[in-house]
Amino acid sequence: MNQGQLSRAIAKEFFLSQVDAAAIIDSILAKMTGSLRKGERVYFRCFGSFTKVIRPGRHVRHPKTGQLIWIPPWPDVDFDPAKGLLKSKRR
Repeated sequence: MNQGQLSRAIAKEFFLSQVDAAAIIDSILAKMTGSLRKGERVYFRCFGSFTKVIRPGRHVRHPKTGQLIWIPPWPDVDFDPAKGLLKSKRR
């Protein structure tokens, strides 16, 4: 599912226009992004949590030249799924 499909589904379920649903999704994503940039954890019960982490820098080998190059540390986001999300509904 992409953002357009999600906005259509929300618009249909809550009797909104697709523009209004897309604005709500944009607002939610902006709030999540702001919190993650501040280093705060974003958590949704029964779904999971997002946490900002700094990946350590490392040396890697360039695939064409074979030369060692340095990749500096970079920010990343970890997702930790909730237990309920991982449960399968098998009978």
